[in-house]
Amino acid sequence: MNNEVLRSVKGGYDKNAVVSKLENYGILMNMAEAPDADASRIRAELDKLIQTQLPCVKGGLFGKIGFSVEDTDNYFSQLEEKIMSALEGK
Repeated sequence: MNNEVLRSVKGGYDKNAVVSKLENYGILMNMAEAPDADASRIRAELDKLIQTQLPCVKGGLFGKIGFSVEDTDNYFSQLEEKIMSALEGK
């Protein structure tokens, strides 16, 4: 998964949490593309991953830098669509 498409902004989602969630999406994508994929199990794991809330870092004058919420949410939606399309017909 490519986190270079995400803008860094003051505030936003915690970068470590986003990278961790991206890695989990990557694992699910690999599982979904396998010829012997268990679609129901992958869908259940994807639902859990979608429900996982990301912590935000504190913005403001002395705030930390995180990933843009909008960019991250859009990217995650695209990954979810790719995983679901990989599961079609399984």
